[in-house]
Order: sequence, then C-alpha cells, then structure tokens
Amino acid sequence: MQTRGNSILHEIKKMILYAGNGIINGIVCYGLFIIISNFIDYRISIVLVYIPGIFLSYFLNGKIVFNNKGHLLVFAIITMLMMGLNVVITWMLVEVFQLSKQVSMLIAIGLVFLLGYSLNKRYSFQKRAIKTTRP
Repeated sequence: MQTRGNSILHEIKKMILYAGNGIINGIVCYGLFIIISNFIDYRISIVLVYIPGIFLSYFLNGKIVFNNKGHLLVFAIITMLMMGLNVVITWMLVEVFQLSKQVSMLIAIGLVFLLGYSLNKRYSFQKRAIKTTRP
C-alpha cells in the first residue's frame, strides 16, 4: 500500500521525468525554432517545430514517465492546445512587451509546462481500469 508521502514522492519523480523529457524535446524543438525562424515568421516556426515535437514527446512520455502507451490522438490535441497557448504567450511577449523572440519562447515553454503535465497525466496517459467479467 502506498502512503501519502510515497505517493507525493512518486508524483514528484514523474514530474521530474516529465520535465527531463520536456528538456530533451525542448532542446530539439528550440534548436529547430532558432534555425527555422531565421527564414520564416517566428509564429509559423513555432507551429512547424511542434510537429516533430509531438511524436518525440509522446514516445518519451509514454515509455519513460507514464509507462503507458497512452492515447496519441488525445496527446496530440493537448499538445496542439499547448502550442496555441505557446504562440499566444510568445506573440504577446514579443509584440506587447517587446522581448526578443528567443527569450519569449523560453518563457512560454515554462508557463505551459505544468498545465501540459496535468492534462497529459489525466487524459493522455491515464491508466485504464481492467475490465473483469464475472462468471
């Protein structure tokens, strides 16, 4: 039986793993963003880098964090929601607060982290109850 303390530690461990996967995914996507945004609008660049990021993140989180195959479609929807939020935050920081696109993107990534974890844990990688049939 898992105690409340062990449950909290387990949850913290999962969040750290999720963050680690996010860092790996973020490094890949941010690197692509820096390269692509030199050639096209930064808002379009954000959208383009999210595409490979979805698949990389789904694979890493399913295998490492949640140990669960999960629901790719639900994960993709949540990720697209996070992408939209990322675009809005980045745009607002660039256009309204006059921050650089690079700094704005990093801030946006940090802000959507906890929301993304919560939604993915609850909906994308939720453990399914095993159905049993009674004789």
